[in-house]
Formats: sequence, structure tokens, C-alpha cells
Amino acid sequence: MAGTGIVVFPPAQTRTGRTMLLKACINGARQAGVHPALPTTPAAMASAAAASIAAGAGAVHLHVRGPDRSESLNAGDVASTLTAVRAAIRSVPVGVSTGLWIVGDPEKRQALVSAWSVLPDFASVNFNEARSPALASLLIDRGVGVEAGLPTAAAAEELARSGLGPRCLRILIEPQGRDVAVALGIVRDIEAILDRAGITRPRLLHSSGAAAWPVIDEAARRGYDTRAGLEDTLEMRDGRSAPDNAAIVAEAKRRIARAVAP
Repeated sequence: MAGTGIVVFPPAQTRTGRTMLLKACINGARQAGVHPALPTTPAAMASAAAASIAAGAGAVHLHVRGPDRSESLNAGDVASTLTAVRAAIRSVPVGVSTGLWIVGDPEKRQALVSAWSVLPDFASVNFNEARSPALASLLIDRGVGVEAGLPTAAAAEELARSGLGPRCLRILIEPQGRDVAVALGIVRDIEAILDRAGITRPRLLHSSGAAAWPVIDEAARRGYDTRAGLEDTLEMRDGRSAPDNAAIVAEAKRRIARAVAP
């Protein structure tokens, strides 16, 4: 990308030739100070995003923060964060969280998102949260790509009932918990529901904590998109403390390349 100083790596391809997206998840809902490299200001998020792209990510997912560094859906905070990050990474897609926990009330969330003046390229909408179909419809109608977040089979059923699956940018299969076998069981349940409903949008598979790295490996084996960063894990694959988002992304990139090699 001319003029940015960023080297963009070619995306990994599965054995079937499908391009596989590696997305950086740079902060999540983690409290400021939980890790020295956790970005919680627009400038820090811009720097982390640029470093993650240089390390091999093809998109960035972030949780907007307000001046007090707590999560925010306020239009001004969204605008200042997106403006700073886009100045650092230019045309690479940037997405944000719309987690209901940020404001606690689905009607307030709907109103806040309706007021956004600067729009992200995509936004994650968790289909285990109240009024998620209404929020997803609002975003789609405004031209924002929706990532449908499915942590459970019940969330997948909600997506299927909504009829919005074919209109989503991608489907996030995101089982939670430390037990990898349990997580993969949830994945199978979600896949079965998506298949029955004929929802064929690209699937991104990821988890968090102890399951984060094994699930990244599983995503590569399945040819699914995946993500990596301090939102999902504070550790490298070998258990060492991760230096920063870029180090996590680079390691995920290496593991994916090995998994998809002929």
C-alpha cells in the first residue's frame, strides 16, 4: 500500500483455492491495563491496527473506547476511532463491536448506532442478544457489513429465523470456554443449523482463552476464516505472554500457512 509503510501479505489459500481471511482482534472488552500493549485510545488502536496488518492480517476488528477508555457506541467516539485507524491503514476494512453489554439496553443501542455519522466497514452483531435482528437490519440498510456472531446453537437458530443470514458479510462461529472438545461440539451444532437453513456466507471460526490457538488451527484445517489478537488471547501458542497484537497475528499467519500448504 503506497505511502503507508505497511506491507500487506498475500492471503492464505486453502487446498481448494479459497482465500482465507485472518482478521486482527486488537482489544475486545478487556479492561485497560490488563496487558501493556492493549490499545484503548484511538492513537493506540491505529498503531496496533497498522502493526497487525504488517504482520499479516487482512482486516481489523476493534472495540471503540470513550475518553475514559471504557467501551462506547457514542457517535463521536466511533468517528474519532475510525478516523484515526483508517489514517493508519487506509483501505484495509475496519469493523467494530456492537455488544449489548456496552450500554445494557437494546433500544439505547439501536438509537446510538442510528446516530453514527462515520460508519465502519463492518460490525459484529451477536445473535444471542436482544433485538439483534433489528440491529443487523439497521446496519445492513446503512451499508455496513454485518458479521453475525454465533456463540451457541440457539444464536444460530435466531439467525436462521431472522432470514438475515444471506445478507450478512460473514458468519462468526465463536464457541466459548476452555475445553476445546466442547467448543468443537458447539461448532458442529452451529454448522448443522447453518447448513439446514442454507446459509452459505463465509464462516469465521475463533474462540478465546485456552481454546483460542487450537481453534485457529481447526479453522485452517476447515478452510474457514479466523482471527487473532489480544481480544482472544494474551498468550502465544507456547504459553509465553504475547508481546503485542502483531506477534499474535504473525504466529497465527505462520500456523495457517503451514496448515493450508499442499
